[in-house]
Amino acid sequence: MELGPSSGKISVGASAASAPVRWGVVGTGDVSRGLAADITEAIGAHPHAVASRNATRAADFGRDLGFERSYGGLDPLLQDPEVDIVYIGTPHGTHHDIAIQALRAGKHVLVEKPIALNRAQAEHIAAVAAEEGRFAMEAMWMKFSPLFRRVMDDVDAATIGEPRSVRASFGVPFPTDTGSRWSAELGGSTLLDQGIYPITFAMALFGSPTEVLARGTTRPDGVDLAVHVTLEFEDGRYAQLSASMVDFCELSATVNGAQGWLTVLPPFWAGSRYRTHAASIGPGLLDGVETAVEIVGNGFTPMIEHVNRAILAGQRQSDIHPLSDTLAVFEVLDEVRSQLPLHGR
Repeated sequence: MELGPSSGKISVGASAASAPVRWGVVGTGDVSRGLAADITEAIGAHPHAVASRNATRAADFGRDLGFERSYGGLDPLLQDPEVDIVYIGTPHGTHHDIAIQALRAGKHVLVEKPIALNRAQAEHIAAVAAEEGRFAMEAMWMKFSPLFRRVMDDVDAATIGEPRSVRASFGVPFPTDTGSRWSAELGGSTLLDQGIYPITFAMALFGSPTEVLARGTTRPDGVDLAVHVTLEFEDGRYAQLSASMVDFCELSATVNGAQGWLTVLPPFWAGSRYRTHAASIGPGLLDGVETAVEIVGNGFTPMIEHVNRAILAGQRQSDIHPLSDTLAVFEVLDEVRSQLPLHGR
């Protein structure tokens, strides 16, 4: 199965090549609301329709955020011929099924991370997208942020010398009444909800690991509550990563190199500042030098505009976050879960 970006031309629905991409949003939670607000401001995007199981909630969401139409269910939105792309912002456990339905209905899809619950489901989405000739991407917004791009540029420029290790964590003790993250039926998981960020960060730098060692805490129903992971890479490089929804794990990320280190200040996946400590700084080594970038909107705008450009250019995948990257991360996520209690027995 071909998973790399494709230059083959595809239809973008009823839109002309120069017209804005018309977005449909499925799900009206906080993340959908933040992303939808950025759709209204993004270049090349048009807020067309929103769908929710609750028609009143959909109508309120659409009115608040300037969407033309609202639907009390998924099917009417997928049957709307003017929807070009569907953003899926529903609970994790529903992502795969809704993405397949949207692709079969002829829509492009941007699926909130995680794109699915496991690699097999992610592969199915990739296969159907290829079969239908549609664009599909996981909404890993971190990789499109100006901060992430600047950090990767600095690492590539050897600002801290050859990168040798990564440390990243995302732990917050969320209240137990905060939505689907606590539901086994809906795919609740600190690994999939939070741990996916540090793992993606490390793999963006070092590629796929040669060894995975994971430990954690899992509820009797299978919901993982806290994980800590060591990834080993070629040439002795490594990453130490953690996530939790019951304890704090400091919300920064650090890349350590042969000539210094670089720390992305909290929250590393959605922030605006990082500090570089390089041997050449001399007496100021411990203080470092801070770099700040601007966050546009709620932080989703760069990703939305990238997706718009890709669709209008006829691409089936992103050249920044292709499905091959998503599948590689899921290879690790699946291995981590297999090593946790109640998984892989």
